[in-house]
Amino acid sequence: MLNVTIANAQWYEATGQAKVRNGDYKSAKTRALQDAVKQAMLFSGANVSSVQKISKGLLVDDQLQVQALGIVDQIEIVEERQSGDMFTITVRADIFAENEECHSSEFSKKVAITQFPIQHWADANIGNLYPLEKEIPRKIQTLLKNEANGIYPVTWLDKKLNVNNDFEQQGQMRHELIDAVANSANTQFVMFGRITDLSFGVETNDYKFWQDDKFERFFALDILVANALTHEVLYQNRYNTEAEWGIPKNQQVNVTSQNFWHDSYGVAIENLLSDMRNDLVAVFSCQKLQSKIMSVKDGGKIQLNIGRAQGVNIGQEYHVSYRADSIDDRNNLLTNFVVSPYRVRITQVYQNTAIAESLDSAFMNNVQVNDVIELKDWDDAW
Repeated sequence: MLNVTIANAQWYEATGQAKVRNGDYKSAKTRALQDAVKQAMLFSGANVSSVQKISKGLLVDDQLQVQALGIVDQIEIVEERQSGDMFTITVRADIFAENEECHSSEFSKKVAITQFPIQHWADANIGNLYPLEKEIPRKIQTLLKNEANGIYPVTWLDKKLNVNNDFEQQGQMRHELIDAVANSANTQFVMFGRITDLSFGVETNDYKFWQDDKFERFFALDILVANALTHEVLYQNRYNTEAEWGIPKNQQVNVTSQNFWHDSYGVAIENLLSDMRNDLVAVFSCQKLQSKIMSVKDGGKIQLNIGRAQGVNIGQEYHVSYRADSIDDRNNLLTNFVVSPYRVRITQVYQNTAIAESLDSAFMNNVQVNDVIELKDWDDAW
């Protein structure tokens, strides 16, 4: 429950709430403050991928940097209150939103969404929530497809991946795993995830014997987004929520049914996924549209793995980049791209592929399959 108003041209006021879990009021206050700050930034038009870490209810730094479209210069706590098990904080934030938009935002970045394996398998037994491993990616795809411009999501549910060790590396992902999914799904980006918590908390119906048992049930997941062309981890975060679970513990549920998603637990999960969608929009908004060269054709033409669905049109021009990987002293592969002087122009467009012709006579002597093209910056001369 949020109430957002504009205080004046630069100051934004927002109210965030968080539920107290197991008597931990300090954590609830922190989460309420994070929520209020994030809502103020979103309302100002800033793209937010994460909120600065908060310590003892106050921001660690006086200035909070926001990805892409805004900067929060100052934050004031207007009011904080507790009512029952709900903590509420109202803040005023001085936000400077920049007018410049990412040029590449008109292009849709294609991202493959993998299965979200359940980390603690036994937790899913009550209610038979195992199918969430595929249903959560489908829900994310629907949210991004219907409500997120600039993202072209596809689900890649062919195989359940063991990603536990990768998530513990913080900012790294196995290159071969990224490549395997991206090549199979024909995407530039890959989203990996895992469901980390489906456990139960305290009973919530005050032990009234005439009522069915109701318990607090948690839901948490980790996500990681990587660029398959650079192997760079663009975003990694953990999301968590909780809601009342009133279904008898010996009853199985259908996680694809409207009954489940209209229940308080399903609603809480969908709200959590909506917050995730906002973060992902911010992550992708300023990413360059890139494509692999899939094949080299006669007559100075190449085939690309991007097309109309990603916003590609006839007449657009692109830089050509060459992959120049190196190995560090720990034997880790470091991916690097060198921008070449060569250019190509789109001549034919299909739904997910396109044909481009060379604008440089020397280009075809040097181009190779798996070289990368990047969107030309239209504001800069060649």
